[in-house]
Amino acid sequence: MFVGHKSEDGRLQPLMEHLENTAVLAEKFAKEFAVGDYAHQMGLAHDIGKYSKAFQKRILKNGPKVDHSTAGAKELYRLHMLPAAVCVSGHHAGLPDFGGPGDSPDAPTFMGRMRKQIEDFSPYIQEAAI
Repeated sequence: MFVGHKSEDGRLQPLMEHLENTAVLAEKFAKEFAVGDYAHQMGLAHDIGKYSKAFQKRILKNGPKVDHSTAGAKELYRLHMLPAAVCVSGHHAGLPDFGGPGDSPDAPTFMGRMRKQIEDFSPYIQEAAI
């Protein structure tokens, strides 16, 4: 089981449960604007970086911090869902400056993050394909 959250008393929330709960809630809020399906995909994608071994080590064994939001942003960007990708990239730190195509992978911009090398998160395909 991939873990999405761990409570202070040690209870574990399955990652897929967290993603689906977020997707359903996002869809509910966005239906009023006729973009419910789009928001659902954003909810599913927002934490797919937690499928990496490094993040699972972080949450289960108090390992080092891991960038988990860039993964979902990269997947949404690959699917040509640019506004969703920008939102997901900033779901913890706030929306980043967009930047430009020449930004380096270490730039704190959205375009820089799209060039950043991140931990393998491919196991998400088995559970949460967006």
